[in-house]
Amino acid sequence: MANYKTGLETKEKIYATARKLFYENGFVKTTLAEIARESGANKAMVSYYFGNKNNLALEVYNEYMVAMKVKTQNIIASQFPDSDLLLRTAIEYRLQNRNCNRNKGLNRFYHELCDSNIFMKTESASVGFIENINKTHKLGLSRVDVKALALANLSVVHGLHVARNEGFLDCSSEYLAETEIRLLLQSLKIDNELIENYIERSREIVDKIEISVGKNFKVL
Repeated sequence: MANYKTGLETKEKIYATARKLFYENGFVKTTLAEIARESGANKAMVSYYFGNKNNLALEVYNEYMVAMKVKTQNIIASQFPDSDLLLRTAIEYRLQNRNCNRNKGLNRFYHELCDSNIFMKTESASVGFIENINKTHKLGLSRVDVKALALANLSVVHGLHVARNEGFLDCSSEYLAETEIRLLLQSLKIDNELIENYIERSREIVDKIEISVGKNFKVL
């Protein structure tokens, strides 16, 4: 029992250290050796619990995404109970876009994961996100369809932000968020009139919701 507790504490310390370093230095510059050194564990122990840096980063990303979704959904449910899943999705997109713009640590971490193609190799929370829409709206998508749409959506969002950051797209953050929402819902074959309605309503609602991301990807 004592060994189990010690092992769990070691794993939690490694994870907390990785989350801190990913936030402060980004995914690319953070190494397993650095995580091991700062957590007080050895590199073999880091590999034993998490396999590799990619797995660790994906756990951090998924934890953030789940926390963000839970907090957003709770606020929407209490303040805007008539919102359906697609409207909530549009609101989530706007909030995520806003938080990436406001939090450089989050923005860097997310886009470095995209650059590293981690999402193309391992299932992330984004797949569950699309699957939930698929089941709720009975879209009849296969598992392959869901994965493909989740990956395509991640690629589109990443590509748009890179293009804007590099000056190729001269547009506002709001324009980018609305383009992302529109492209996602179009890929799910949602009626265009409904899509524009979701975009307009989410624009009205999002400024009434205050969710931010603090140090080490903590959702506030």
